[in-house]
Amino acid sequence: MFSVSCPKCGSKDVMLLPTNEYVCKKCGHRWPMPQADYTWIEVEIKKAKLFEKYIDAPVDSCEELVSQLLKELDEKNARLLAAKILLQRAERRRTTPAELKKLYDDAERCFQ
Repeated sequence: MFSVSCPKCGSKDVMLLPTNEYVCKKCGHRWPMPQADYTWIEVEIKKAKLFEKYIDAPVDSCEELVSQLLKELDEKNARLLAAKILLQRAERRRTTPAELKKLYDDAERCFQ
């Protein structure tokens, strides 16, 4: 369970007001309740949409795929998604061991 303490005096005798503020019962200090950051959800939804868009696209190399994904994602997310796409492609295709190794190696380059 999450425990709140007063940032001024350290007391744990804190109350939440209907105004979404905390108030310390010991010293009377008030501070706003932190708001949750949900921007990560937007990024995850965007990544899911991009995965569907590029999973069957004719882009075959990590570099090409990353350059396309960088138009909508930061570099870290673009590289991770590119690797995921390439690995999924490798698993979907019926390839020879040599082709499979090439696909896995290309996906590995995305992490660098």
